[in-house]
Amino acid sequence: MSSTLRSAVGQPSADLGPFPLSLLEVEQRTLPNGLTVLVNRDLRVPVVSLQCWCATGSLHEGRWIGSGISHLLEHLLFKGTATRTGVQMVQEIQDLGGHFNAYTTYERTVYHIDLPAESWRQALPILADAVLHPTIAPEEFDREKDVIRREFAMVEDDPESQLFQAAFETAFLRHPMRFPIIGQIDLFNALTREDIVAYHRERYVPQNLFLIASGAVEPEEVFSVAESCMGSEPRRFLADLPLPAEPQQVAARYARKTFASELARISILYPVPGFGHPDSAALRVLALLLGEARSSILHQKLVERESLAEEVETFAFAGPEVGAFGVEARCAPERLEALAARIREEVAKIGQAPPSEADLTLARRLTLARSISDLKTMAGKAEAVGSGWLVARDPYLKETFLRLLLGVSAEDVQRVARRYLLPHKENRVDLVPTGFRPRAGGSAGAARSKDDTVPTLTKVGGGFRMISLSNALPLQFFRAAFDGGLLFEPKGKEGVCFLASQLLLKGTRNRTAARIAWEVEELGGSIAADAGNNSAGFSLEVLSDQWAPALKLFLEMLLEPACREDELAIEKRKQLSLLQAERDDPLSIARNLVRRTLYGAHPYGGTILGTEESLASLGVADVKQFIGRVIQTNRLILAGSGSVDPREWQAFVVPELSSRFGEAALLSFPPLPPPPSGPMRVEERAPGKEQAIVEIAFPIPELVHPDQLPLAVVGEALSDLGTRLFVRVRDELGLAYFVSASRFLGRQAGYFYFYAGTAPGKEREVEQVLLEEAVRLAQEGFSEEEFVRARAKLISEETMSWQNPSSVVTSSALHELLGLGWDYDERRLLRLKAMGLDEVNRVLRTYFQSKGYVVGVVRP
Repeated sequence: MSSTLRSAVGQPSADLGPFPLSLLEVEQRTLPNGLTVLVNRDLRVPVVSLQCWCATGSLHEGRWIGSGISHLLEHLLFKGTATRTGVQMVQEIQDLGGHFNAYTTYERTVYHIDLPAESWRQALPILADAVLHPTIAPEEFDREKDVIRREFAMVEDDPESQLFQAAFETAFLRHPMRFPIIGQIDLFNALTREDIVAYHRERYVPQNLFLIASGAVEPEEVFSVAESCMGSEPRRFLADLPLPAEPQQVAARYARKTFASELARISILYPVPGFGHPDSAALRVLALLLGEARSSILHQKLVERESLAEEVETFAFAGPEVGAFGVEARCAPERLEALAARIREEVAKIGQAPPSEADLTLARRLTLARSISDLKTMAGKAEAVGSGWLVARDPYLKETFLRLLLGVSAEDVQRVARRYLLPHKENRVDLVPTGFRPRAGGSAGAARSKDDTVPTLTKVGGGFRMISLSNALPLQFFRAAFDGGLLFEPKGKEGVCFLASQLLLKGTRNRTAARIAWEVEELGGSIAADAGNNSAGFSLEVLSDQWAPALKLFLEMLLEPACREDELAIEKRKQLSLLQAERDDPLSIARNLVRRTLYGAHPYGGTILGTEESLASLGVADVKQFIGRVIQTNRLILAGSGSVDPREWQAFVVPELSSRFGEAALLSFPPLPPPPSGPMRVEERAPGKEQAIVEIAFPIPELVHPDQLPLAVVGEALSDLGTRLFVRVRDELGLAYFVSASRFLGRQAGYFYFYAGTAPGKEREVEQVLLEEAVRLAQEGFSEEEFVRARAKLISEETMSWQNPSSVVTSSALHELLGLGWDYDERRLLRLKAMGLDEVNRVLRTYFQSKGYVVGVVRP
């Protein structure tokens, strides 16, 4: 039986604007064996997301609870069936231009393939085969357990993961949410192949699975193909798994852990009801008002004004039966107790007085904008359908819940704060640097349509350029792209580009940073700034009916940044915290080690964050000089996408900008050091870590060089499941949890690098294997099959990028700025389709036969 499912909650009121899930129209059919198929037909772009959901996660592990068996099984389902090996499975999907992956949560495991629409019919049987018929060979079982042990090591090295796990272990005494999804290492080690086979047979039964297809598909055809490849799987017994009730918390709890870091982190959790409880919507609004946005209470007070924290976030997590309301923050260790006290004060204030109507309106607009944004891609729409079906057998559940959110009153918010955020319900966990001693008394408890998907370049007087793209989604996006990065920073002032980009958000002559954050979110919008190795920029996205006031504010931020001393101090403190956080990450340590070795005192030897010394030297005058000299010039590019006619917003922009900016100085960069003439090997210790990193870098040309596109194919051919690098290093030798390849791209030069995470003591072995693979690539090149697969993946990624218009214009503006041309994505796609294997193998010989390379090793 099939049916077209529609939301049954009526139409939204006019003042709430467009409702996102009105963009969905879901048809459903249940096969005779109990497996449900849901199809969202959307012909906007020729892309399809196929997702197979199993209603089992770490909460449902029964006699294996706490072992991470759900996550382990997710990994093993990529390792082959009776009809194809794991490598063949992945390569078949890649040959179709697809991307195959999976994830496990507390309550579900999802296997998903995103690919061009013309290939979904061939991909669905592969997905079905993987989910329903894994062989789980003994050697694959042992090898994948070793791989996940390296993932355990990665979790041990990540402070945020450690904080989250410790917080949930403290807050939940009996409920299985106390266990991490990956499991506990001793229970994980005890799992046998027989356990995995039994778990798959018990939980992966047809009536516990459902399939979603979202995109350019016809429902009846999906139903037919699904019936042919999944309908014959027999229905089996499915045991109910009642979860233990969590006892009422009667006293505050406190836990403290140490971690090798320069920063302290704190988490405070309060138990709340699970999804479906009448208070869930009000708790979600409370989290947004308290700490989910730049204008939120905790961010403005504790980060921006009082400088107690570098970052504060809140969340309202609603599980199937229980949930948690959380506050997490990062700060200097000496501020930890003061920060904890202020968090408690602000949480208590919410229960004493309701929020203002203006703040609630802001929250409603922000919630609506985020909900629309979640539906930009076919994968996002499939997730919306799947989460609703999993929880309530309603693919429109997100819309229903959104309506409840928009109906939350100020009194509702005050009521739930008073009911749940109570002192005796607090669960506090501190993650502090090793050796840190807190002060006494501190702790307490088809074809691409050129009308819709190709941006347009407009040039006006003074060399000023604008890029536009029209789209029907009711969001309007603006982006300013400008020169920046390592090459534009004066000697001794490294980090000024990142700092300047952030200060664009932190106030104008007429508005404070807090006022800007509040106004943007009142418009249902968000702002962000970024700076990379070669450029910088900032962007704003709002509901499209608010584009005019939003653009006026955006231009004011660009033209009249205040660069106040107090805001400079806040941003310098936050940037210093990011620098310190990099020292917690072995991959970042390895990256910086290799760059210093290759480039020395040249700007490429540094990072966009600068150094502690350079940050300390930066003042308001330095930032203003950088903004005037680098940002506010006629090289700036303004891009926009959305449902507003570009002629409307461009008519607003041109008078403001075309005559305001001076001509940019002629670009001139310092000379590069000579490349290494022979192998260079450098090591750095990272005490307290559980993993080692090996990175090997080969110099390549500047980012506009024609060889960069075949080098991109090389990177793609070495950077996924099923590639020769992955198969050799991880699958065959079991030497690393992750192994991949990438490029550092610069305006003057760059490098191609291999990297892997391995167990301490195996660095030399991994280094040798990676070098052997580089030599073999230079001598033998890729096979035709490898080349075709990698090229198909890159072409597929290009097609996938068409889904998000803001990403399209951001990319177009960046390419125009760097000299590649605003239409580079189009030309790149044409060149990819025409590229042959010989061109790719030529660049392998050109760059990988060099004896001048750098090996960087980071180990505990």
